[in-house]
Amino acid sequence: MIFSKTNNENIQNRLSFDMEIKTRKVYKNITRVKGRMVPVIDWKISLYINDYKLDEDEVFVEDVFFNSLLYSGKYPMFTCTCGIFGCGGYYVDVVHNNDTMIWTTEQSPFTDRTIKSSNRFFFSWSNIIEFTEELIQRLEDLKSLILSNELEFQYDLEKYKDILQEIKIKRK
Repeated sequence: MIFSKTNNENIQNRLSFDMEIKTRKVYKNITRVKGRMVPVIDWKISLYINDYKLDEDEVFVEDVFFNSLLYSGKYPMFTCTCGIFGCGGYYVDVVHNNDTMIWTTEQSPFTDRTIKSSNRFFFSWSNIIEFTEELIQRLEDLKSLILSNELEFQYDLEKYKDILQEIKIKRK
């Protein structure tokens, strides 16, 4: 299957995600004699374009995604699993049109390298808004779980909600 041929801008792609959350307990202070069990919450987001999974070696940077909703530009939207962008991350050129948000990636974003792609993807604003609403909801669920385990939540959900409201107003 070929996505988003550059000669046909009417092709619409669909952005979606899965969020996997695992809770476990580990000993703090290394040894069982001097340590105590503390909760750890591991989670990851897997992105899909047209139900094809994006490469898991590239980590989706949620904060950058939310910033990209406001303005066109070049964004470091994916980083290496080690957390260092320069190690293996890549930029996404984001263009805002009246009806679409266009992503142009530096490389094929898919796990399956046999998928033919022009690395240019056209998402309707309704898909982006739906995706963003679901992402915020899942992050709120994650926040509740993290706070109930007396851990620190590091995302600014109020900022994300404000961005969502702003793009909804712009797209009416």
